[in-house]
Amino acid sequence: MFTAIGQGAGLEDDITAHIGRHTFVTALIRGGEDLVTVAEIVGHSRLATLRVYSRPTDDDKHNALRHLTTDR
Repeated sequence: MFTAIGQGAGLEDDITAHIGRHTFVTALIRGGEDLVTVAEIVGHSRLATLRVYSRPTDDDKHNALRHLTTDR
């Protein structure tokens, strides 16, 4: 079903249920939901398993550096 939706949308990459799950979990984490709650929703017993979904992007790293004090 996921593959058919991706093809129907004209996407070149294969879309799978795993990609859908990854997108779902990433959206919850990036939306600020509590990791324990997200783990419960998706059935993970260990929070460490969610690490793959919460890895910072290059933009996240760049934005984090904004908080550093600099001399002007």
